[in-house]
Amino acid sequence: MTLNDLENNAIGVLATMPERTPESVRMVLTTLLVLSPDLKAQTSAEQLELCAQRIETKLFVRVHDASSIKFDGEFKPWLPQRRAEVEGHFYYPRYRRWLSQKGFVSTVLGVLDKDTDKIVGLLGDPLLAKPWSRRGLVVGHVQSGKTANYSGVISKAADYGYKFIVILAGMQEDLRAQTQERIEEGFIGSNSDKEAKDPIVGVGRLGLDRRPSTLTSRADDFKVMHARLTMPIQSLKEPLILVMKKNAKVLGNLVEWLKTKNKDPSGRISGTPMLLIDDEADNASVNTSANADSPTSINGRIRELLSLFDKNVYLGYTATPFANIFIDPESTDAMAREDLFPRDFIVSLDAPTNYVSAARLFGADGDLGGSLIAVEDHEASLPEKHKISWKVPALPPSLKEAVATFLLARAVRCCRGNGTNHSSMLINVSRFNDVQTQVTGLVKSELVRYLEACQGHAALPEAQALRDPALAELRRVWDDQFAGSVKETWSDVQARLREAVGPVDVRKINGKSPDTLDYKRNEETGLHVIAVGGFVLSRGFTLEGLTVSYFLRSSMMYDTLLQMGRWFGYRDGYADVCRVYMTDDAIGWYSHISDAIDELRDEFKRMERANRTPLQFGLRVRSDPESLIITARNKMRTGKPVRHSISLGGTLIETTSLRKDALEQNRKLAEEFVASLDRQHGSTLVASDAGWLWSGVSAAEVRDFVGRFRNYDDLCIKTQAGPVNAYIQAREVDEMPEWDVCLFSPAKADAGPFTLGGRAVQLQERSSSWDTADDGIGYFRINGKSSRVASRGQERVGLTDEEVKTARDDFFEISGNEGKSISDKAYRLARTRPLLMLHLLLLRESSPPQDQQAREERGALAWGISFKATGRPEQQVEYVVNTTWWKNNFQEDLEEAAEESEQADA
Repeated sequence: MTLNDLENNAIGVLATMPERTPESVRMVLTTLLVLSPDLKAQTSAEQLELCAQRIETKLFVRVHDASSIKFDGEFKPWLPQRRAEVEGHFYYPRYRRWLSQKGFVSTVLGVLDKDTDKIVGLLGDPLLAKPWSRRGLVVGHVQSGKTANYSGVISKAADYGYKFIVILAGMQEDLRAQTQERIEEGFIGSNSDKEAKDPIVGVGRLGLDRRPSTLTSRADDFKVMHARLTMPIQSLKEPLILVMKKNAKVLGNLVEWLKTKNKDPSGRISGTPMLLIDDEADNASVNTSANADSPTSINGRIRELLSLFDKNVYLGYTATPFANIFIDPESTDAMAREDLFPRDFIVSLDAPTNYVSAARLFGADGDLGGSLIAVEDHEASLPEKHKISWKVPALPPSLKEAVATFLLARAVRCCRGNGTNHSSMLINVSRFNDVQTQVTGLVKSELVRYLEACQGHAALPEAQALRDPALAELRRVWDDQFAGSVKETWSDVQARLREAVGPVDVRKINGKSPDTLDYKRNEETGLHVIAVGGFVLSRGFTLEGLTVSYFLRSSMMYDTLLQMGRWFGYRDGYADVCRVYMTDDAIGWYSHISDAIDELRDEFKRMERANRTPLQFGLRVRSDPESLIITARNKMRTGKPVRHSISLGGTLIETTSLRKDALEQNRKLAEEFVASLDRQHGSTLVASDAGWLWSGVSAAEVRDFVGRFRNYDDLCIKTQAGPVNAYIQAREVDEMPEWDVCLFSPAKADAGPFTLGGRAVQLQERSSSWDTADDGIGYFRINGKSSRVASRGQERVGLTDEEVKTARDDFFEISGNEGKSISDKAYRLARTRPLLMLHLLLLRESSPPQDQQAREERGALAWGISFKATGRPEQQVEYVVNTTWWKNNFQEDLEEAAEESEQADA
């Protein structure tokens, strides 16, 4: 037994107790520890106390119920009545008991019960006599436990009568095998690993009275030569389940095999309810063909597979639903007709309170923001954009530091009694296998250096040990990263270094490498690995015990970035030693995406309250200006301008990229504009943390300012004057004839004053990238932890007390958490007048060239508009995007997608 086993057993016992107190937690732990003398002998009082504290954290984990929007149509709810009729449920009760033994607390299990009921209740009725077809989508969070949810859905679906179940588990064999392993543990109960000591796994230990059959294993995807079934599909008594890759050839083989097993003269498999679960549903499944009648290969195969069954349901799972919502950006009608569009329902899962989300790391109120380490020294050795032939001369110092940080974090976990739990480090710096090979070799050399130092000197007294250069480096990293922020001391850690470093291995994880991450086979001692990879590690695969990540990949795409973010997930007991190394640009994008995802989920809940349908939700999200990035990527191949339905209502747009050659001209424009506002409206000095406010400004005055501001249209497409002014003009008569304008001058800003039109305006400091585009125009791009121009809460300016109350009430109702800071989105939706915001900035270079001091630019003008909500329909506007610039930013995304597509078709 390990401390982890002790912890889970204690949670199981505590779950049966009517009252759980700190005293009862420690009493149960002490009692169970007596039953394991070997563990008791090696467990210190400090380790037992840390175990008790982890249990207390888990016992108070909370999670909200899933929310959903649906199109009822002719669909009749069937689950409540069937629940009363069906006796002897087997699969789901067994699965639930197994989760409880694994340490899932009753509050989380209760929500899983409700969520899986909600999802299964939206599937087709398996006992309904007539044919039916259902399409749905479940939106979760990256690394949040979507597999646990759909394992529960599968278990309940099997109890209610679903007989044929297919899981499409991504496009890589490693991910498919990992999913097979989890389904064997959570649903099948038997082990397909021929080298396993025990053929019974997971739920199988709680009973094998009923056994699903399967035609896939951990070693093999579906193969016709191995697919032996002695009966027609219609004669199945227990479910048949397959875990497959999204591969056109493999799917085609399954389709042809099913046709041979079908004895129905109609050509369709009748009377056998079929459930297809598409994990990572946004990846490869979506029809991206320009011709809606000629789908892409995988999309076509999925649709063909579904069509074989007269009762079929497609259930997609994803954390990044953008591609599913943007199935066809040209035509609303085509989107509605697309066979895999979630036309019947979309369910949004909440994440437990112990989940490490994008908001906790990158959000304005994130409690784990200190885990982010900016990388600024990589360009010479590992530039973000490089060719397949790139030669890596050496590891950047920051990557060497990251390796040291991982080893120290391992030592801390050893001190806490978790040294045999899995621990991983992720290095994602290139999509090219050859470059990954070079990095793997260099990291291995670095690891060997530390290992030799720890074996030779870590056991010596501190003063002697630190004469070793490698140990001295570890001590320096300890002082920088952990000293004072964790309970452990350097003395504690030094004593554990040999134990921590010794088991660590470096593995290259890509399609051509024989290396694997075989966590299951190393459960007793834990797998401790530095994983170097790219695409394979960017989609769905879980790195167990991920502690340190080093990430240099370049992308602006929401789905790409979020899926690469393997650091999201659960880090109970060691979140304080986790670190994420990335560039300031990447931190800025993740910060931006964190806000966008939160707003998407809030919008989902608002549409749920309004009884909207999935199609209406898809159209609403497609009309958001953020969708321009996704739409533009889809249009890149054509070189045509982006034409898109857009609604700026309830949104914020900002000039986050500023032309260097327009700084003076834009400042003069601001002086003229402010002077004009003073003459016509008179300013009000608002709260000391804001600045000067003008009310009753006409829409025409705002349009004149926006039109004369020299925007960088290719980089700042949402603030292009033409589309923005067209939107304002269409609504200025009735919806927004009067505006508020604020020139911000926060009293708390410490960047100093700047004179603008006779006013001493306090500058707001922003981190920025300084670069030159292909057209020769120099620019500043605002990035860093706060990639926005406006600070949190500035959109409150101009609201009345009643409007502020409305914003707060709406926010707390939607978020369900009165402890959170009010989002600017809530203030925006409460506005009765739009707000034009003027900002004077001190731009500080975030990543200066090596050995050079960061440059500064004082008095750069940026603007933002906080639009009030609109009741008008979207309108067609044309955004002109420089195709060359888009290729420079997204070419790697396209090339990687092409490689992915080739693998899928192979």
